[in-house]
Amino acid sequence: MSRTKMRARRGQKGPAKISERRKNQVAPSERANNPLTPNECGKKRKLDESDGIETCSPSKRTALDTKREEIPTLEAVVDPALLADHFAKFIRKWFSKSSPMELEDRYLPAKAFLDTTSYEKDRVAANLPDFLVRFSADGKDHLSTCDQVATPHTLVLTVSGIRTADLMRQLRVFKTQDAKVGKFIAKHMKLEMNVEFLQKNKVGIAIGTPERMYQLLEVGAMKTGGLQRIVVDGSYQDEKKNTIFMIGQIFQPMVALLNDDSIRQRYRIEQNKIDILVF
Repeated sequence: MSRTKMRARRGQKGPAKISERRKNQVAPSERANNPLTPNECGKKRKLDESDGIETCSPSKRTALDTKREEIPTLEAVVDPALLADHFAKFIRKWFSKSSPMELEDRYLPAKAFLDTTSYEKDRVAANLPDFLVRFSADGKDHLSTCDQVATPHTLVLTVSGIRTADLMRQLRVFKTQDAKVGKFIAKHMKLEMNVEFLQKNKVGIAIGTPERMYQLLEVGAMKTGGLQRIVVDGSYQDEKKNTIFMIGQIFQPMVALLNDDSIRQRYRIEQNKIDILVF
């Protein structure tokens, strides 16, 4: 076949193909007013599934938001019985693979919590010293003393290093020559440094993240003989609106610490009792 005839054939097919494509195209104004065709919808769903992205319909999003709102605020659960239930809900969440018997061993009794419902001020950093004085039998004088090294009378558990630093600035009012206020953070301080600090100083109030506090307890660097109270910084929300209950890697070591044998056995006794206070 000559080149002239081939060009002629191409010329005949070209305009037909172009006109067919134009016929199938939809103008932007028409596409805005018309929904996708069933075929187009199917292709879109298939693409979403292959991308591995889970999309939520408005109804599902509403359901998720409702679930979040159902988590009670600390202002609503400061009663000891409700606090025990609040802790139990998150224990079930973050220890979901535990057996019923194991969960039962982790639940905290209502008697472990000191009733702080009478405290009417906002539970913010600036009011923590006042909160401690209010619920300490001997007031500020007791909070500003310490009898032995590595034997704090008060532990304050926080969600992060930043929050620890914020509360540390407020708790310095209890620092004296006879008692220090020490901060202990897992990510920003070496364990050896914290151990050495405890061995050399009388620390009345120890403040830090649950992971580091529990590590100090496990290695024997922190003694619980003089411990009287554990303050859980429960009402604080970080920049992502998370509380100490909502982050598993923070909550799990906190539960381990609160259930340590040397601590748990003293929740129910009258003398030498340890109280949990939720701030």
